Amino acid sequence: MTAPATPIPPLSRDARVIGLVGAAHFFSHFYQLVLPALFVFMADHFGWTYVELGLLVTVFSTMSAVAQTPLGIIVDKIGARWPLILGTAVLSASVLGYGLVASYSAMMVLAVFGGIANAIYHPADFSILAAKVHERRLGRAFSLHSVSGNMGWALAPIVMVPLASLYGLQTAFIVAGCCGLATAAVLLLQAGHLETDADHQPKKRKTETKAKAADGPGWRFLLSRAALLLLAFQIVHAMAFGGIRNFSLPALTALTDIAPELIASALTGYLVGASFGNLLGGWAADTTGRPQLIFYFSILSIAALTALIGSVAMPAIVLMVVFIVAGALNGTLLPVRDLLVRALAPKGQMGTLYGFTSSGLSLGNAITPLIYGWLMDHGHPRWIFYASAILMLGALATYVEARSEQAK
Repeated sequence: MTAPATPIPPLSRDARVIGLVGAAHFFSHFYQLVLPALFVFMADHFGWTYVELGLLVTVFSTMSAVAQTPLGIIVDKIGARWPLILGTAVLSASVLGYGLVASYSAMMVLAVFGGIANAIYHPADFSILAAKVHERRLGRAFSLHSVSGNMGWALAPIVMVPLASLYGLQTAFIVAGCCGLATAAVLLLQAGHLETDADHQPKKRKTETKAKAADGPGWRFLLSRAALLLLAFQIVHAMAFGGIRNFSLPALTALTDIAPELIASALTGYLVGASFGNLLGGWAADTTGRPQLIFYFSILSIAALTALIGSVAMPAIVLMVVFIVAGALNGTLLPVRDLLVRALAPKGQMGTLYGFTSSGLSLGNAITPLIYGWLMDHGHPRWIFYASAILMLGALATYVEARSEQAK
């Protein structure tokens, strides 16, 4: 006798959860760029060097990378909603604080706390989405989650720079921080919609859970082949994507006669295309039920197009089209990746695994400038694109191996 299928909840319920989580994720990415967007203003106002300003961002990113796995474990123990609400409040308060302090040491302390708070988003967000959104809508939920982050990145410069120009540096930070605090307040009011399984664990089971911890995978699962392959994928893919995102402009300026403004427009097209790709990838994964085929086609096509950019001189309009297509294809990878992480996560350890694997993004972003910067310094701009293409193939290899673990 076949068990009855789980009824699909109303779309409005899932949409509310996706919207709440997406709003928090938007500010996570927005706040990652509030400092870089205002570096020029800060250098002029405070007299700090760009090395000092860059160190603030490095500390913020490093703290995020270090804190993600421990916070993922906490999410699995106590639930995701309160860490998400608290993290949003602390991160927003740290940005508001940027507008209230005048010393570099105080700014550094705020960057430390902001970086730790920023680490909560991936483990908490994915735990909530996986627990609350129906499985048939998960691909689209993950894709919209990625889009919300992309929009935060995209809007930060075009919001913060005019604010600072019109009303001053401190006002820009304070306004940005207050917007995030308002979002944290909305999350608090809607906390009942953000519950995960851990929120409902009866207190009487705590002793039993602790006794069984040794029998379950526990944190040791993070040393398993599956978890390490997922971490490797995040690192390698971040390095491939980071090469295009951070070094296309200087590389193509050295290789072509195209105006830097047009190259920058092509790069913007890549990032905008990635948002459309996020949506397309989520829809295709939910509709076809074969997300791996989407992944294989997209990543092989990205590698080919990236190598083509470094090999063939193109008119500006053709270059822009190629960048947009490559960006859209890259966007399709993310919902497929997130579905694989969910499939491989042991029961009750979604936040831990997402936190652990997401730290690979920060690690990849930290390694990227060293490799690509060396290539540019030694006069090899074409290898910016060749290296990115090779790393995309490396990411494909780690994905294939991780999928083989799912089949076991």
